Amino acid sequence: MIPTVAAVLLMASWMGSADGASAVGMRVRAEATDVRAMIAAATARSGTVRELVARLNCTDAIVYVETIASPLVPTARTKLVATVASARFIRISINVAFGERDRMALLAHELQHAVEIAEQLDVRDDDGVRRLYAKIGRANGRDSFETDAARDVEWIARSELRTKIGG
Repeated sequence: MIPTVAAVLLMASWMGSADGASAVGMRVRAEATDVRAMIAAATARSGTVRELVARLNCTDAIVYVETIASPLVPTARTKLVATVASARFIRISINVAFGERDRMALLAHELQHAVEIAEQLDVRDDDGVRRLYAKIGRANGRDSFETDAARDVEWIARSELRTKIGG
């Protein structure tokens, strides 16, 4: 396992790409500096987040993370945005109204959803997402889904972050 300081330095080197849409990992990216920093901090402080990022790095999915101030996203959401022959693009939106530790825990939750989608090669459109969640989760509306795995990951990450950031 990489020591925390080395992990942070490694993440910082990944965040320095010239195009402004710096990668935090090969597959998890953010354009905004504060979001990149949040992802790097979550990755450094949570083994669960590190594992999810590593799993995503083994898929064809490119995951963009953003923070958003919208009543349409009361907490966070994951959306399969587009698919091309060689990649699927997933967007994670996290409401900015939450504090740093809560945003990191929500990131873990949403990264789990991204993994659920990315590891199923046949999920390439909205209908595929609906079929997937009919099997592994439950619907909270036509295009709103939840899984026990994502809730579990969020609580594990919250515990990891609490012990590393403080109370």
